[in-house]
Amino acid sequence: MGTKVRGWPLQIPRPRKTVKHWELLRRGSTEQALALLRESYEREPSGSHIMGLGVAYLWSGEYRASWEHFQHAIKTHPQASALFYGMAGVAKWCVNDPEAAVKHWQLGLGARYADGAGGVHLPLLLLVASILRPGVLARKEAEQILMQRVQDPRTKNWPGPLATFALGLIDHRTLREKCLGSTELGTIDRNWSAAFYEDVLEFGRGKAMPYTFKERMRRIADSSQPERSEERFFLSLLWSEEFFIARHESSLI
Repeated sequence: MGTKVRGWPLQIPRPRKTVKHWELLRRGSTEQALALLRESYEREPSGSHIMGLGVAYLWSGEYRASWEHFQHAIKTHPQASALFYGMAGVAKWCVNDPEAAVKHWQLGLGARYADGAGGVHLPLLLLVASILRPGVLARKEAEQILMQRVQDPRTKNWPGPLATFALGLIDHRTLREKCLGSTELGTIDRNWSAAFYEDVLEFGRGKAMPYTFKERMRRIADSSQPERSEERFFLSLLWSEEFFIARHESSLI
């Protein structure tokens, strides 16, 4: 069994000693890693293998390949996960096409499989888009979508607290208290997500200059930090749309 990610029924597969694709990606052996991931996907196009190959394309900067891959997954899986829409949107975000990114995230709002908090994650991404690219989506519209989702009692589950924090329904201290997971890795992962949204919201309030925000995004996307060298956490990063948004924002001039 793997570890569930944000409540979706897709799981990060436990690493096998004979499969070194993530290690290969981290040290820059991109083609070798992608070949292994393509082989796994072609042998068994499961949800986990779809995600594995798609995020590897994103990590490698092959954004068009990632977008096409997730588009195919959406078309061939009638009950596609919201993650497929999320990652397809991120592929567009990373090529400076926020309009297409927002479109994919909006299309994914009706996906059957969403996060364990009742489907707040794509609305959160829409809120991020409304803050970072205000000309693409009105913030009020994004907040209305998110407010509708937090009425669901499942919002008490993660990543629900991120949504209630983004709407100002809980404060920073309460959010951090709710970052306590059942494992050390889960707690680290939640605190990482909380830091991302805290930084974006602060930027949206005008309390962080563009160069300061860019530096914060660089730190958020820094996968070389000691606690992020653990493979399970590294995989969790790559399964997060926010990681690729942060990496892209930190690269902008």
